[in-house]
Amino acid sequence: MLTEKLDGKHKFFVSMSFLAYVALAFPFSVQGSLAPVTMEFFSINATQQGFIMTIQSLGSLGAALFIALKGERYNKIHTIAFGLFVIGIMSAAIGFVSIYAIFLIMVVIFGFGNTFIDIMMNGVVSDVYPKKKNTLLPLVHAFFAVGAMLTPWVVTLTANPDDPDTFSRPFRVFCIFALAIGVLYLIAGRRIKTETPYINMDAMKQRVADNPAEVFKTKKAWFFLIVGILYFTFQVGNIMWLPTFTIRNLGVDFSTGGLILTLFFAGNLVMRFVGPFFFRVMPPRIIYAAFGSIAAVMMICGLFTQHIGLMFALVIAAGFMQGSSVAAFMLITIDAFPDRTASAASITTLSSGISTLTAPLWMGALSGYTGFLIPMIIVNCCLLLASALIFFKGK
Repeated sequence: MLTEKLDGKHKFFVSMSFLAYVALAFPFSVQGSLAPVTMEFFSINATQQGFIMTIQSLGSLGAALFIALKGERYNKIHTIAFGLFVIGIMSAAIGFVSIYAIFLIMVVIFGFGNTFIDIMMNGVVSDVYPKKKNTLLPLVHAFFAVGAMLTPWVVTLTANPDDPDTFSRPFRVFCIFALAIGVLYLIAGRRIKTETPYINMDAMKQRVADNPAEVFKTKKAWFFLIVGILYFTFQVGNIMWLPTFTIRNLGVDFSTGGLILTLFFAGNLVMRFVGPFFFRVMPPRIIYAAFGSIAAVMMICGLFTQHIGLMFALVIAAGFMQGSSVAAFMLITIDAFPDRTASAASITTLSSGISTLTAPLWMGALSGYTGFLIPMIIVNCCLLLASALIFFKGK
């Protein structure tokens, strides 16, 4: 079994794991910051724009269901590299797409590759570094915030809402990045192969064959799934529509609207890097419940201010407070099912996929009747409810 001391080859592997999570953030966060350009390029309305993330979740749900049932059979390092290659190839292919329906098909494939990275990375960290997972797992998730923070910046740097033909430029950048990290991740994984649990997987393959839905035969798994849906409705809703809300309700320009997501994930990023300190002194359940409640209140307050500077400050603070929520939730579920880490991690991704399938679409449709304020209030209240459920029922 693996030594817990990280030598050079393990530092290289962990570093590539961090960068893989940077790549993971792109397909999830690009749709919000690129929305004005996308709508112009394909000549679509807000409901159709919301449907992009909805359809992306179909790929995520398909992959998550597959991994929940069969994922433990496979070398998780190889499946992460596979996901990176899918993101890179799809990013390149989007440059040749001009038809909305074809773009939706490619977005489904994006969701498929994205999910392999997300679920399996949590499993890899827990399997390969079990004694360090409470430190390494929050740090890995911190690099999702890095990617989510950088994506709006790359979008505003390479795309222009006045020139819809610039729609594909951000995808070219991320194509190169994802493919490069995929190759390096395989190399890093090969160097530590003999020190991982994936050398001999015969026993686990047999267990999966005998009981493929083991985790989901428990009530606890379904409870976690509901909590996850509520949390990711908050996250997906804000990523998808917060820039548009800011542009339409506060009258800011395209770059400023994109900046608000960068600021949200900047606060998120700081918490993810300091999160390991909190995990040493507080249980993940308390971190999730207490910090998530504060974040939701701050976001709701931000929606009612008409001062862009104050809204930015509240969004940064809210991003910070809920920055460790995903890592805390992942640790809660993995600790509940320590022998099936991929299946446990799939609970988070299944809930994310369900939220992505539903939230952007109903928010876009509801906004046509009420404006964006009401749906934005609803998604932030979802975080309040998720925090309460974990606090009172999450033991």
